[in-house]
Amino acid sequence: GSDNFALTAAPVYPPLEIADESNAEKFKNYLKIHQQGQTDYPTFCRHSAETGVEKWTLDFEKMTCTYFDKKGLEILVEQIPTV
Repeated sequence: GSDNFALTAAPVYPPLEIADESNAEKFKNYLKIHQQGQTDYPTFCRHSAETGVEKWTLDFEKMTCTYFDKKGLEILVEQIPTV
């Protein structure tokens, strides 16, 4: 945010091993089924790690969620629904 504002929180779940190589197509499938309510949050986190997603960030000005691999490369930029 402005003036380098950032929000962080302490870990709530146990650490996961993140794949060194990302698999964007498999991740997109996991994301789709999660958004359809077929998985819970811990399962989505495991699937993300399995497909090489290290982290994701939210931009509430642009209303996007961006998923990154361990190299810091974007795997997916998703528009956050505003309705």
